[in-house]
Amino acid sequence: MLELYFLARHTPFWAIPLIILGGEFAYIFWLKKKFKTFVMCSIIAFIGLASIVFYVWVGGPTQAVKSIRRMQHYVE
Repeated sequence: MLELYFLARHTPFWAIPLIILGGEFAYIFWLKKKFKTFVMCSIIAFIGLASIVFYVWVGGPTQAVKSIRRMQHYVE
């Protein structure tokens, strides 16, 4: 669980490069008409975007970890 808390606390440092790289490769593969690879890269970029939206919506690094802990209690 500590790894998940670390990823939640430092979301901008991994999600923004994920969005940039996933979007760039998705565009390249879209131009080359390789649609399966385009979809895969688009999903990767979307995961990064959804992570950033979650991070901002809950209120930053401390609140992101707290909300993940609350979600963990619901799952158990």
